Amino acid sequence: MKCPRCEHDVPATSYCVRCGEWLVDDLSKSPSGRRGFAASPNESALRPSVISTVFPQLPRADMDSFRFSLALGAAAIIVLGIFRLFPLGLVGAAVLMPLLVVLYLWDVDLYEDEPIPVLCLTIAWGAGAGVLVGILSKHLVAQGVGLAVRTSNHTLLWSGLLIPLLSFALMLAGPLPLLPYRKFNDVLDGATFGAASAVAFVGAELLTHSADFLGAGVRPVGATVPWALRLLSLGIMVPILGACAIGAAAGALWLRYRAPVRDRNVLGPLGHPAFATPLAAGLIVGGALIQLYTDTWLELLLLALDALLALLWLRRMIHLGLLQEASELEIGPPVSCGNCGRQTPRHTFCAHCGVSLSAMPKGQVPPRPWADRPKAQAS
Repeated sequence: MKCPRCEHDVPATSYCVRCGEWLVDDLSKSPSGRRGFAASPNESALRPSVISTVFPQLPRADMDSFRFSLALGAAAIIVLGIFRLFPLGLVGAAVLMPLLVVLYLWDVDLYEDEPIPVLCLTIAWGAGAGVLVGILSKHLVAQGVGLAVRTSNHTLLWSGLLIPLLSFALMLAGPLPLLPYRKFNDVLDGATFGAASAVAFVGAELLTHSADFLGAGVRPVGATVPWALRLLSLGIMVPILGACAIGAAAGALWLRYRAPVRDRNVLGPLGHPAFATPLAAGLIVGGALIQLYTDTWLELLLLALDALLALLWLRRMIHLGLLQEASELEIGPPVSCGNCGRQTPRHTFCAHCGVSLSAMPKGQVPPRPWADRPKAQAS
């Protein structure tokens, strides 16, 4: 049959193996009710799902496990805040997302046979840079009780502008040495490396900057509800904002310099580093300003909106990046899908569950037939 989107002749299955289009006439039978997200076809491409966006290379069952782990971690942070164990909640907020990222990298074996360079240039770089920035911010900005900062022109300049911009540059710089690696030539690789560097940075910077507060006792002075909300902001919203903004900026660099020339303008300005880099920096600065000038529910709400914009941008980056794997190459012999386990013609997407085979953990499907071909050079 002919696919209505890519117009190639493909097997008459549920999904097009070239572009992932839902091929059944009745759209209501699609798992998402519409065209699905390339890394998780049971979800809409517009659904703001944290797990399938930040951890896109997980099979569906593993996504459920990570989703439960994130919810459990958030609940633990809230409980610690309710019982006024603010320092313990702060430590939990700092390590939750980095721990999930480490488990993700281990689970999907993203680094293949290069574990040392990948881990050093993502997790280790992010953590080390976070410690340095945390020390710098401690010396430049006076810190009050309960992490509250008295707003002034000096604080605005450093905590609202210069330190966030420095943080953005350091988070993005970590994965860049991986850009020339031919085995890491997909937009998905760049987005994942950027997100990993960002969450490690955010966690390390938070622990370092709040070291004095952590030594103030197990139950320092502070109201329960504001602290519980603050811990949610620090443990969930800020890491997600950093992961998505840096992941999208890194994805734009991979799209520009590693994708074939014909694919580089698929996202328009959102996929061009000249626009994507300042946009991502603006999202990071916006998050810092929100934390300076708001608190409690308003802070949590505005950070959630800021993180949502970054998440939808990263999700679009990953979705269209994976769609670019459709090509003119012939459909190959059947292989086993790492998500549903069924046999599917070897190409870009699974014919039965619609997942991008590029979004499966390394080693779960044979190498793509074009994986060893050199990328098209810029004109």
